[in-house]
Amino acid sequence: MPEVATSAFLQNVCMICLTALLISGGMCVYRIIIGPKAADRAVALDTLTSVFIGGICALCIMWKQTFYFDAVWILTLVGFLGSAVIAKYLEKGRVF
Repeated sequence: MPEVATSAFLQNVCMICLTALLISGGMCVYRIIIGPKAADRAVALDTLTSVFIGGICALCIMWKQTFYFDAVWILTLVGFLGSAVIAKYLEKGRVF
């Protein structure tokens, strides 16, 4: 188990942030499943990627780890490229 933050205030703030991210992630999953249009699903998927990145950052702060910030950079890039591809596909009906 990683080392936990020593400050009780920081620990509580991170837990509140993770709880809020979990709730918003659940709402994004609901929109992906129920969303009436493809654009709604695309926006929910992009938001879910951001929620996942925020969760990793909050855990890194809480555990005092910097190792996973590399994964955050990669997920941010993949999320942006995925959003751009989905937007282009929804606009023109093809990717290239």
